[in-house]
Amino acid sequence: MKKESFSEKILDYIGQTSKDLLVLSVRIMFDPKDLAKDFGFYGGHRYSYSQGVSNLRRNSYFRQEGKNFYITEKGRIKIIENILKNKNTKNYKWNGIWLGIIFDIPEANRRERSFLRRELRHIGCRELQKSVWITPFDIEKELRALLNLWKKDFRGDIRFLKISEITDEENLKEDFGIV
Repeated sequence: MKKESFSEKILDYIGQTSKDLLVLSVRIMFDPKDLAKDFGFYGGHRYSYSQGVSNLRRNSYFRQEGKNFYITEKGRIKIIENILKNKNTKNYKWNGIWLGIIFDIPEANRRERSFLRRELRHIGCRELQKSVWITPFDIEKELRALLNLWKKDFRGDIRFLKISEITDEENLKEDFGIV
């Protein structure tokens, strides 16, 4: 199994602990020394800590100001993607409501449409038709934040539907591991 880098540990930690992450106007700041203690970089691992901080400086997920680091938009996108992936677990208790994501994105914006499809697939949604996707997970808030971060001048129409019943949904339940 691949060892998690200092940057990845920080992104996971902030994603698990920050309630304000989805509020786009909030600046998220941290001092790496405070987090290094939590990740075990002290006590004979000084080189690992200094190497980790050096990697933070070069990483596009973070921006340094003085001794503190701030999460960039790209870092927020990565954190939200991680949150969405973590929500799509087998331990999830389904409430019986499907989340439908439908969109109409003009042909002129083909790259944006392809990106949206790739992201929906990446976070565990299933494609019912070309621009109709489904998930049993309650991810609307996170997905809206991700879309706002991803493209501020997004051209197209994306709608979210709460669906209580789908014909022949047994196959979908199997795909998502819902009993």
